[in-house]
Amino acid sequence: MTTEIEENPLENWFGFSSREEDSERVYSITPTDEHIGNPLLRALHGGVVATFLEYAAYRELQHILDSGAPIEAININVDYLNSVKIHKLYASVRIAKLGRRLAMADVHAWQEDACVPVAKAACSFSIT
Repeated sequence: MTTEIEENPLENWFGFSSREEDSERVYSITPTDEHIGNPLLRALHGGVVATFLEYAAYRELQHILDSGAPIEAININVDYLNSVKIHKLYASVRIAKLGRRLAMADVHAWQEDACVPVAKAACSFSIT
């Protein structure tokens, strides 16, 4: 089952959605030509990929906390593993640490095969 996320300009621009799959949430974006960073390769802009990874982690934390507590990104480290083509991009999030004031998440992104990652990120968030 795919769930469209509540109205938000960034989510609309990304075509952001989530679905439950094998007891985990899978986030996705549907890229368009305006997301292209390298027109020769028709590859997504790295900033689009990084923002998607950070936002997927943020939404996962919101879902887990379910308290409405403000969450702010402290740091994100992205590793670009393969060129990200203009096809649907998926991500899964694993919460590595969830404390009272700090959370850390690992995000894994792929396109056609979850065993072939295109990017990964380590994110840290402040919970206030």
